[in-house]
Amino acid sequence: MKSEPSQQKPEEEAKKTNPEPHLEQSAKVDDAHEQLLRLRADFDNTKKRLERDKIEAIRFANERLLVEILHVVDNFDRAMNSLSEGHDPEKVKQGLKLAQDELHKVLEAHGVKRVQSVGLLFDPKLHEAVGVVEAEGTKEGTVVDEVQKGYLLNGRLIRPSRVRIAGHK
Repeated sequence: MKSEPSQQKPEEEAKKTNPEPHLEQSAKVDDAHEQLLRLRADFDNTKKRLERDKIEAIRFANERLLVEILHVVDNFDRAMNSLSEGHDPEKVKQGLKLAQDELHKVLEAHGVKRVQSVGLLFDPKLHEAVGVVEAEGTKEGTVVDEVQKGYLLNGRLIRPSRVRIAGHK
């Protein structure tokens, strides 16, 4: 009689190699669960760190601008001291003009530009009308006077120009 190879079912074969498969599967689930918890904790920590970094960046975002403006403030302070020390007012005026120009350059370097107004048609997106004046030879609705300058920051209006426009009675 020939002996035939054993024809056992795969389940029985698995029981011989691993008598308790549910324990192995349970351990894998536990490992996956622990890994998931660690990943979630890492994610939460990263999220909190990014939020702190964002708050810190916002708090000090203008630092470079302010450092540059402080140089201009120093120049204005020196000009004021010069006046009180009796220096020539014309020289002080020149110093103030230089400080003003320096301030405008700093603002431009940081994306701040003046709104153009005088001679242009009134644009409610850029201008705020504070008065209407008669101006012969000027088209109605043309800006004839700027009471307060307007400014754009990187193309977005941060303050409209306050203007007087031409009108006819």
